[in-house]
Amino acid sequence: MCYYCGNPATEKITRSLLCQHCRRELRVCLNCKSYKKDAHWDCEESISEQVTDKERANFCDFFVYAPKIDREKQEKNQKAKTEAKDNFLKLFKDD
Repeated sequence: MCYYCGNPATEKITRSLLCQHCRRELRVCLNCKSYKKDAHWDCEESISEQVTDKERANFCDFFVYAPKIDREKQEKNQKAKTEAKDNFLKLFKDD
């Protein structure tokens, strides 16, 4: 499923494959099963180099296409982490 428009991919993901709907590259970090926002370099794998542009095709050996990206779950988890961090930092504020 394309990270940008949500359109499912119907063929094998190669480096040059574009989404049929929005024409964005599909072999990108944001479409990878290992992509995790708060992980080291936003990846659950032990990558040796940081991929700075997560929306551009790359040559990562760990790439596994995530057929479905649960954006709501990702946003909910991120919100919960942000709230927890904010609450923790409030403990140390002088009011």
